[in-house]
Amino acid sequence: MHYSNVTNINESNIVLLGVPDESKSKASRKGTRNGPNQLRKALFHSEYFKRSGKLIPICPIKGSLSTKKVLDIGNVQRKNLYSQICTLISQGKIPIVIGGDHSLTTTMLHAIKTCTKKEINLIYFDAHPDFVTSTKDYYGSVISDSIGCIDIKKSVFVGIRACEPEELFNIRKYGANIIDPIDIQEYGSKKILKKIIQICTNKSNNNIYMSIDLDCLDPAFAPGVSVPTPCGINPLELIFFIKKILTKNKIIGCDIVELSPSFDINNITANFAARLFKEILGSIKVES
Repeated sequence: MHYSNVTNINESNIVLLGVPDESKSKASRKGTRNGPNQLRKALFHSEYFKRSGKLIPICPIKGSLSTKKVLDIGNVQRKNLYSQICTLISQGKIPIVIGGDHSLTTTMLHAIKTCTKKEINLIYFDAHPDFVTSTKDYYGSVISDSIGCIDIKKSVFVGIRACEPEELFNIRKYGANIIDPIDIQEYGSKKILKKIIQICTNKSNNNIYMSIDLDCLDPAFAPGVSVPTPCGINPLELIFFIKKILTKNKIIGCDIVELSPSFDINNITANFAARLFKEILGSIKVES
């Protein structure tokens, strides 16, 4: 299966769109604007075998692609992202956005909250909590800029290990649920998964959004990011969490951000991002 396997919005249940924009990043390492196109290249180069002149798709580790009707609508400008997401959500589509810097998530959350009129249960994989309040409207203030859109008590932050003092203050002030890599080592992936699902799931509001900053991974596995931070989680842990969450819960949207090809080594970060996208497709719940 080609990852984009339908030709129009009406046929689709999942819509991929790229936002090649890093205008709200303050990182010294630039290049996430090239992330969307590099991820797409990796999908062709690492997720297919070539034999006898044919492209043969690699299947996900677990899950199925058979019911997934995916349309890649290409790249959109940041200024058009809000209206595009509102349109997709109103049509019952699941948007998957590839970035670009992490502030794109702010736009996503505001658009979804406007369309659904419900607070969002956010699952946020990141090395950083992005909870700065002294500076607004950038990739380090995603949570403070979106606090009115999410149910902070029903949201969880996974992989966190690089907090500024004011972020720690805000985490305590709002009672944010933080899971750091040491927690994963101490309790194991199964117990952590159970905790994530307990936090984010309730019967009255299953409005789950998943945001994946690739710097949640240890830079040994993902050097091609804007702000690499030691002591991160490993790729299989991340895939395990995401696939298990997706098999138990329907999400309203997702993003994969902060791929910076300029700093990648042998495309290992891009290739992982491509596999991550494939595994999300394999496990994501769609309307039949």
